[in-house]
Amino acid sequence: MRLKILAAVGLIVVGVAAIGIVVIGPSFGSGSAVQYITATANVTTVSQAVVATGSVQASIAYDLSFGVTPIIHSSSSSTSSSGAGSSSSGGGSSWLVKTVTVAVGATVTKGAILATAYTTDAAASVAVAAANLAVAEAKLKVDAAGPTAADRQSAYTSIQSAQQQIASAQQSEALNTKQNDLKTSQTQAALKTAQATLAADIVAGPPSATITADQNAVSQAQDALASLQLQIQASTDQSSATSQQNQLKQTQLQAAVNAAQAQLASDAAASPAPPASMLSADQNALNQAEQALASFQLQVQAGQTSASDTASQNQLKLTQAQTALQSAQAKLASDEAAGPNSSTITADQNAVNQAQQALDSLTLTIQSSDMSSTSQLASAELGLTSAQAGYNSKIVPATISTIASDKAGVTTAEDALRLAKTTLGGATLTSPVDGIVDAVSIVAGAQAPSAAAVVVASSAMEVSASVTETDYPSLKLGQPVSVTMTATGQTATGTLTEIEPSGSSSGSGGVVSFPILVGLDSTPAGTAAGMSASISVTIQEAANVIAVPATALIGGGGQYEVRVLDSSGAVQLVPVTVGLVTTSLVEIQSGLSAGDTVVVGTSSPRTSTASTTTNAGSLTGGFGGFGGGAGGGGRGGGGQP
Repeated sequence: MRLKILAAVGLIVVGVAAIGIVVIGPSFGSGSAVQYITATANVTTVSQAVVATGSVQASIAYDLSFGVTPIIHSSSSSTSSSGAGSSSSGGGSSWLVKTVTVAVGATVTKGAILATAYTTDAAASVAVAAANLAVAEAKLKVDAAGPTAADRQSAYTSIQSAQQQIASAQQSEALNTKQNDLKTSQTQAALKTAQATLAADIVAGPPSATITADQNAVSQAQDALASLQLQIQASTDQSSATSQQNQLKQTQLQAAVNAAQAQLASDAAASPAPPASMLSADQNALNQAEQALASFQLQVQAGQTSASDTASQNQLKLTQAQTALQSAQAKLASDEAAGPNSSTITADQNAVNQAQQALDSLTLTIQSSDMSSTSQLASAELGLTSAQAGYNSKIVPATISTIASDKAGVTTAEDALRLAKTTLGGATLTSPVDGIVDAVSIVAGAQAPSAAAVVVASSAMEVSASVTETDYPSLKLGQPVSVTMTATGQTATGTLTEIEPSGSSSGSGGVVSFPILVGLDSTPAGTAAGMSASISVTIQEAANVIAVPATALIGGGGQYEVRVLDSSGAVQLVPVTVGLVTTSLVEIQSGLSAGDTVVVGTSSPRTSTASTTTNAGSLTGGFGGFGGGAGGGGRGGGGQP
């Protein structure tokens, strides 16, 4: 029995010795044993990622103001202080708040009504804009249609009238010239006669002077009679020209009456029937045309009466002039028989003086008359030019530039009406997204502020973080991101949506960091803006490869080895080719097989017991590794079994 016990003890000692070879290994000639910490080469996925921490925030916030479309701000400004934005309410319009249906923190859905305002002023603006558009469209329609028949007739009549005025002015100028020439000749002849009579009377004595004076008196009477006859002829010619002008003007006024009657009849027969205001305007135009015609006819009658009176006066003057001539002739005959009186010389001298004064006065009168005739003719010619220009403007259709200007006016009026309608529609504030009310700056019954009335933050979330300058080159927009909420531990997926192109340093000698934004595909329940989160962006990955802990790798510069523990407990240095190297795992492309045991470190021998460790995460020693990044982000690695 005692022998069996001894045999059993011996077997136990042999087994313990065998385990010691694997765990403790050879002493390599030293006096103490070495304990190895090992791990197993497994087939897994090796990945390298950029990791960072940041905070959760709403992806979009909207500033809502009455009368304008919502203004979008980035999430960096979507805190509760964003209610002090710079958007103006209604483009400067004043809005009186009618109702407010939400408060700060309220959850709203897209399209929900948040507040309303009174629309009196905005509705009036729409009406004014619509009226302006109607005016612009009417102008375009009129210009595009071209001149009417009435416009053409009116323009042609104006030219006829101007031509008649020129003819009258030319005739008047010719008559005036003839009269002036005759008066000048007569006056000069009278002066010469008076001078000659004076000289003759001084030489020959009173009887001869008296006879000469009588003869001069006869000549003056004859000249006065001829001058009066010429004036009567000029008055007759002028009356004829006036009659022609009156006849033309009466024809024009009658044409205006006919045109007004035709317009009234056309509008009354139009279908659909025009507004009553248009028919009333047509009737008023007809009444005015008829009144103008009647008034002118009265003026013509008065002019004819005045002409008749003038003719009677001229006939009386003609009779008087003939009588004066007969008296002068009788006195000449009487003086020839009786002889001159003693005052003949004095009379002759007075006659010379009077003739000289008459000549001077006539010269001034002729100058004034010539200037008046020239001015009258120039005015008539200018009137013809103006009438021709008016004719051209009325009969020629609107130019391309005029039509283009009219169309531009219509477009401007349409834009103004569209803006006015948009402003009117902005009297009701609705939420543009599902989200949370971030700020409310209005109360019912008060004027809306110039800043945003309501701020709504979208329920869609994103994470704002920063990465170091060493990680920045590895990031690209659109990369998938894994997100973990620090407070709840919940995970979510996202996409890298923004990478700032410029970095900044936290201080002198600090690490340069670059801000990034990660849009979440969905927001975990209980997540709120301001929470902290960690992100991981996978930048390299090797799937289904043999991998060992990074602490098992020895060497550098592309030359690497791994300590392999064989079945006998001996350690061998095995050259390996590596692929992806991370801070935790190393991809082994050649040199190892799955299941190989590798040494990841050593530890001091324990006196009580010994064990083999295969979990690389519990290492107490090792051969080195690869450190992580600094600042807000860094590189991490890992694997999946």
